[in-house]
Amino acid sequence: MSSHPPSKWGVQRCELQADLCGNIINRMDALDMLNFEATCCSWSVVCSHHLQTMLLKSGTPTLLTSRPDLDGTRVEETLGEGAFGLHDISQGSSFCVYNESLKHGSWVGGKDDWVVITDNRCSMNLVNPITGYKIPLPSLSTIDGLQINEYEDLELDSLVCSRTLRRVVLCHTPSSSTGYLALVLFDDGMLAYTSKGDKIWKLFKHPRAYQMCHHYDPQIYMDALVYKGSVVAVDDGGYMFSWDITSPEKDPIGMPSPEKVRIEGCTGCVFYLAKSPADELLLIGVQGHCHRAPSSGRVLVSEHDVFKHIEGMTLHKFDYTHGTWERSHTIGLGQSLFLGLNYPFYASWGGIKPNSLYIADMGGNDVVTFDLKDEGETVMEKHDFPLEQAVRLLDGHSMRTPMWFRPTLPSKSKDK
Repeated sequence: MSSHPPSKWGVQRCELQADLCGNIINRMDALDMLNFEATCCSWSVVCSHHLQTMLLKSGTPTLLTSRPDLDGTRVEETLGEGAFGLHDISQGSSFCVYNESLKHGSWVGGKDDWVVITDNRCSMNLVNPITGYKIPLPSLSTIDGLQINEYEDLELDSLVCSRTLRRVVLCHTPSSSTGYLALVLFDDGMLAYTSKGDKIWKLFKHPRAYQMCHHYDPQIYMDALVYKGSVVAVDDGGYMFSWDITSPEKDPIGMPSPEKVRIEGCTGCVFYLAKSPADELLLIGVQGHCHRAPSSGRVLVSEHDVFKHIEGMTLHKFDYTHGTWERSHTIGLGQSLFLGLNYPFYASWGGIKPNSLYIADMGGNDVVTFDLKDEGETVMEKHDFPLEQAVRLLDGHSMRTPMWFRPTLPSKSKDK
């Protein structure tokens, strides 16, 4: 059979004229354009010269939010559409995005450009909204004694009590050399993990056995991560525990906790864990006046969003060699730390204050920042990102919890 030269069938994609590429871009949303930019070198050049205000910068800290409907109220149909908002704080630009992989779901955690999505039956997937890749996580019913509650969102039943999913800490993404690793936190102090190759969730032994007692007083973990081969968690009292990740059934080890630095008159404190650029374990405590239970207007409830007024924060670094904590007033390397439902990360983009904490979803605000100054001075600012009412993306009462996201340009194809 004879073959025809490519010229008889049309031009190669890399040979499209710039104005045609521009017309294509005009019909895309922010995440589609990342894929467009990565398709080939020619298209990347078009993106670099046209419509700069419509482009997300690869790797920039971006706030991921629900999109309320046009009058600003939260509606379940918004989740069904797979609609959400992105706000690039380095440029001050906001985008509305529709993504098939986020339909009928809510994010409960994430790391870099991967998001953990769940439906109301706790069927969870790792999703990359840019590439569309999706990887299912094992069912939470693989934990002995648990079953999915058919009538309540994100709730599981056991012989002792019901428990509700609070967060999934995605410590390693599928892009990691060893594959993904995820921790799941519940509102009654239950903690479990799964990783690539596992078909179940493995339960970590609680510091105090349940003993099938309805009067059990749980310790609720506010945050957890993997540090030097162990899973480290901090509870709502600021107490620290660690488990050997290879032996989750063994008793946890109580770690030393930093000396409490309480702000006079504060009624509450919430905690985050992170690792410094020098691989030091960090404990961040935000303090203020609590006025209510965690937000009930969202699919996912967060124990961190309990403040009526925020008064300040403390930062401690763990000396692994000596097993002690010390107060610190610097993040390190001129970078800033981004905290929230997402796994913590550092960034030093233009438009971002160095040596600062950016915490998503706190005190009814989209973001609260703490600018760490010399001699322990801290300057706090609250940020919301409203747009014009007709295209409003962000709302303090949106159904999904605001979370940091880092869109990453896919690997570029080479022009032939």
